[in-house]
Amino acid sequence: MRWLASASLALIVMAAGAACSTESNSPAAGGGGGGGDEVAQKAAADLEAEFYGQGSYANPPAEGPEAQRGARIAVINSGVQSPTGTKQVEAAREVAELLGWDLTVYDGKYEPAEYQEGIRQAISQKADVIWLYSIDCPLAETALAEAKKAGIPVVSQEAADCSDVDPQAESYFADTLAFSQGTFIEWARAMGESQATWLLAQLGEDADVIEVSVPELVVTNAIHEGFAAAMEERCPACKVTEVKAQIADFGPALQEKIETALLRNPNANGMALSYDDLMTTGGSAAVMASGRNDSLAVIAGSGFPANVELIRNGQGQDAGFAYDMGYETWAAADMINRLLAGEQQGQSGVGIAVFDADNGLPSEGKAWSVDIDYKPVYKAMWGAS
Repeated sequence: MRWLASASLALIVMAAGAACSTESNSPAAGGGGGGGDEVAQKAAADLEAEFYGQGSYANPPAEGPEAQRGARIAVINSGVQSPTGTKQVEAAREVAELLGWDLTVYDGKYEPAEYQEGIRQAISQKADVIWLYSIDCPLAETALAEAKKAGIPVVSQEAADCSDVDPQAESYFADTLAFSQGTFIEWARAMGESQATWLLAQLGEDADVIEVSVPELVVTNAIHEGFAAAMEERCPACKVTEVKAQIADFGPALQEKIETALLRNPNANGMALSYDDLMTTGGSAAVMASGRNDSLAVIAGSGFPANVELIRNGQGQDAGFAYDMGYETWAAADMINRLLAGEQQGQSGVGIAVFDADNGLPSEGKAWSVDIDYKPVYKAMWGAS
């Protein structure tokens, strides 16, 4: 993900196993409730109530401190090569100008050594706050300890603290962006739940799903946990086959892994992939090459233009969970502004939603975005225009 998807790159020590049970038929992917049984009907109702439309998004807080102008803020971004990284930097620059901040941006290039270098540069430049995007604490722990010693608070957006990964470890984050679901990990688990809900609404009790997971990432491991738990709770007789991928697999190796999984599971009728990049770097090509595009219901995330077009054109993806990176980054800036003013962050209003060809598909060339006019609310609160 990061990516995403946005994704944070901390290694973790556990990876959950896949559930197994009976074989199934292969119904074609279609609209909600395609399974026609009680499992499908319940999932379709939950999809409509909890995930379609604005999903779990809410309005931003209407009250808070005015802009803390003149602050020196250093953004350490995991990598601007992904859509999420690029959008986060664009939104951070926009909001920093409104708040009157002196903003510097460091591109981590998806390299832990670069994350640490960026943090150390922020320390040497005497930043007032270090703003991490999609960089989990364990990958930069040494430099984070140096920032803590220097008395510079570190805040995180889409990242896990060392104590989130290991409860016995030290905490290095002064604050972490909260979501409608709660913590970053709880938010990510809800992404996995949303994928399971969408697939069960299509396939019902006949679901035979291939899940492409990335256990090396904190966020995608949490997505996997949420997916596995929801499938087990909602349809314990459904079959789930986990295919473990690594970032290093992106490209031909990932396509081959997914093609192999499809060959070994000829009755599979659904697929879940942890985030958008897994589709654009091998997933879509594997589905199309299999000749089973019409008989597979496929969901990924996170709602970026390339994946929206895959759905629009019927090229291996049918749905995705989605979040609004602009809104999320403005909420993270509000968290920092409150920290500078000595106040705690409020309810961010940032959640997740699900879209597909018939529900909330963005217009051509556009990423998914929430239908909440959050900017005027923040501007009025900050006294900025």
